Amino acid sequence: MPDALHAAPERAARRRRAATPDDRHIFFRHWLRNPLGIGAALPSGTKVARGMARELSLSRPGAVLELGGGTGSVTRGLIAAGCPIERLVVIEREPDLAAYLARRFTGLRVICGDACDTGALLAGAGIDTLATVVSSLPIKWFPRPAQRAILDACFSRLGSGGAFVQLTNALASPIPAEEFGLAGEEVLRIWAHFLPVQIWRYRREPAAANGRC
Repeated sequence: MPDALHAAPERAARRRRAATPDDRHIFFRHWLRNPLGIGAALPSGTKVARGMARELSLSRPGAVLELGGGTGSVTRGLIAAGCPIERLVVIEREPDLAAYLARRFTGLRVICGDACDTGALLAGAGIDTLATVVSSLPIKWFPRPAQRAILDACFSRLGSGGAFVQLTNALASPIPAEEFGLAGEEVLRIWAHFLPVQIWRYRREPAAANGRC
């Protein structure tokens, strides 16, 4: 009898897992709906997530901002690397994915909105200081004004020395760093899904931080 009592919840849990689409199915469905908006047909793998997490600067004050949370592959890597979930804030445009992230990571602050409105979204959430920004946005394909809006909103809260970390498969800098007064470098290249994926780190040049932008 006790075995039967234990078996019933286990069977129910297996049914729930079987009925729940995995990350790839959810991500791929949204990619089919909006390929350029999502940027990749499959979520980031474990190696990519770990690479992004290595760029965290948790000793700096403020929240850790993730742009484009998707199904949470990078989110999971950031938390596994030691980022407290209460310090992590994720902006995700797709309502279904935002809801999925909130269910998957209890206690995670998920803001459903367009990353192009990052400044207003962070202001609305009362976030004025960022430790690090990690982005999986397909930012290379964004118009220049949209790129500038995102970067300005982030760097105004990152302060001196703060890093904006960008995932890309562009094989070159996905944003025009010099045009925006940034110093950028590729910090890691990983082969994933038969293509090389790069992680770029950007910091604002002192003259740009004190001048325009």
